[in-house]
Amino acid sequence: MGAESAGRETAPWAVKAFSPPSDVLAKLWAARNELCQSLEKTRALGNQLNEANKRLQMFQDRLSPVRRSLLPLQEKSKITESLTQRINKTLEPAMQVLKMFDVVSKIRVRLVKEPRDDFDGYLAALIQLEEAVDYLKHNSIVAINWLQEAVAYLNYTGSTDTVRLRRLNESLATLQSQQAGGAHELDGGLLVTALGKLEKEFKRLISEHSQPIELPEQMAPRESNSPPSSELDYLVSYPPQVLQKLQTIIEKLAGNVHYQRCVDAYQDTRLVLCEESLKALDVRYMNNVTPKTVNSIPWDDLQNMVEKWAQQLEVIVKMLYTGERRLARQVFKNVGQAVWVEILYDLAEPEMDTFLRFGESVAASERSPEKLCKLLEMYESMEKCEHSVIQVFDGQACGEIRSRYRELLKQIVYAAGKTFWDIDDWIKEQKEGVSLDGRVMQLCSWVVNYLGYVIALFPITLSKVLRIAQSWEGEGAEDKGLPEGLALILNTLEGLVETRAKEFHDPALRHIFLMNNMYYIRNRVKNNALGPLLGEDWISEVGRKVSTNALKYQREAWQQVLQHLNSDGLKGSSSSKSGSRDLVRQKLRAFNAAFDETVQIQSKWLIAEKDLRDGTLAAVTQMVVPAYRSFLGHFGSLLEGRGRDSDKYIKYTPEILETILGDLFGGNNA
Repeated sequence: MGAESAGRETAPWAVKAFSPPSDVLAKLWAARNELCQSLEKTRALGNQLNEANKRLQMFQDRLSPVRRSLLPLQEKSKITESLTQRINKTLEPAMQVLKMFDVVSKIRVRLVKEPRDDFDGYLAALIQLEEAVDYLKHNSIVAINWLQEAVAYLNYTGSTDTVRLRRLNESLATLQSQQAGGAHELDGGLLVTALGKLEKEFKRLISEHSQPIELPEQMAPRESNSPPSSELDYLVSYPPQVLQKLQTIIEKLAGNVHYQRCVDAYQDTRLVLCEESLKALDVRYMNNVTPKTVNSIPWDDLQNMVEKWAQQLEVIVKMLYTGERRLARQVFKNVGQAVWVEILYDLAEPEMDTFLRFGESVAASERSPEKLCKLLEMYESMEKCEHSVIQVFDGQACGEIRSRYRELLKQIVYAAGKTFWDIDDWIKEQKEGVSLDGRVMQLCSWVVNYLGYVIALFPITLSKVLRIAQSWEGEGAEDKGLPEGLALILNTLEGLVETRAKEFHDPALRHIFLMNNMYYIRNRVKNNALGPLLGEDWISEVGRKVSTNALKYQREAWQQVLQHLNSDGLKGSSSSKSGSRDLVRQKLRAFNAAFDETVQIQSKWLIAEKDLRDGTLAAVTQMVVPAYRSFLGHFGSLLEGRGRDSDKYIKYTPEILETILGDLFGGNNA
């Protein structure tokens, strides 16, 4: 029974009979009924969709052959679209290149004019031309390659777009014709012509605005607290606007063949102007000078040449080439220091070589004492210029000038130091004889005065040169400075004087000679620049030698005369009055003869120095006259009353004797 009940079970949504529900149940029952109706409708719609799907499948099966027949057309459309994009991409840069050729044509009109007419406008057009040419160089070949590929592709694909193909061929032909002359002909040679005009303008500007620098014979003396003269006082520079144009042209032409032509033109122009400036200084005296020819130049001429050299060296370094350096640096400042340094070297090297060769020739010539002064003058001039030489001729290109300059300074130091120390040996080699009047030797006068002259002019310079030269000898060298050197030279001179004095046979004249020379040395040293260097002790020692020779002279010259005035045989004698009278007569006769002979001989002798002469005469007078007066006072009475004896034997009064003595040493035969 249960099974039967199960077999008869109905669907869940089947309507069953039931008792009338309450209100709530009635609402629920109504909702259930609506849901059941909706489900029925959905099932019916699903059945309709299944039928529609069957019909669509039938249509799709019918459209497949149509779709397969349209595939080639779709592929061809895609290829055509891609080709169009590629051709457009190719034509765009090609058209830009062609437009740039049009720009070049327009620039040509502006560059036909000369730069001097509108320099700024010309320069702007040139810049535009350079940019255009650069663009064409980088893009013309690329555009041609692209066009060739596009044409080749169209031909390969058998394109029927004849209009497009014609445009491509025309563009390709135009670019190929423009490119045919090479990259440098992209502008039809306009850029080369334009740069050539800039070169021409550069040459015109430096030609019209350059003039030689007027140089003085020597640097103006510098007043205290005033700045030194410089090239600014003498250099005629380019006007600011001209200088700016020159700088712009050089910078624009850098790396181009026209650039070197401008550099060469600048150098040629400035070199001619430098030569004109140097003509005013007249530096021809240095031509063909060598160490050998220096030895044959007369001394006065050589002095003048060295003096001019020292003055002119300072002028050309501090004015001419300092100015040229400043000008070259201004014009070529935008292309680097190496450029204007090399330009300066090319300008300065010929004349600096002449000046340095002259200095080298003088330094290497035969040494003689008189050259010491000129060597020191050269050293001073070079030392003054040394800082300027280092500053003006800086840079690698001018290294040779700086090196030769320093080497010449060393040569002059060596030559000056050797010349000074060789004066000692030079004195020993002199063969000057003595004068018969006992005067000062010319050698003695020359050496003392020359040394005083050198020390007065170059006290610091000579001392510095000697120190430098000594420093080169090493630590083991004898420490000799300027005072020691002067003492050595003058001591050697004294020794030579003493040696020459032995040539006199008359001892009295020998001492006059020694006294003259020693006094001259002492007096000149004491009263000139040598005194402070040699010191009071040295001067006093020479003074003692003067005094010693003065005493020896008095003894040698006058003791033999005065010995006739002694009282031997006249005092304490038992002889008669007549015998004493005869002895007095004999003594006076001998005195008169000896006095006359001595005066006659010594009247030819010379003591040129007034103080020495007056002192010597005073000493002789003090020695002779009192002795003579005393003798007459004691024994003259023996001759009184005998007029002839008095006049005959008393030849001179003491006053006359004093007058005669006072006329000695004038050098009657001098």
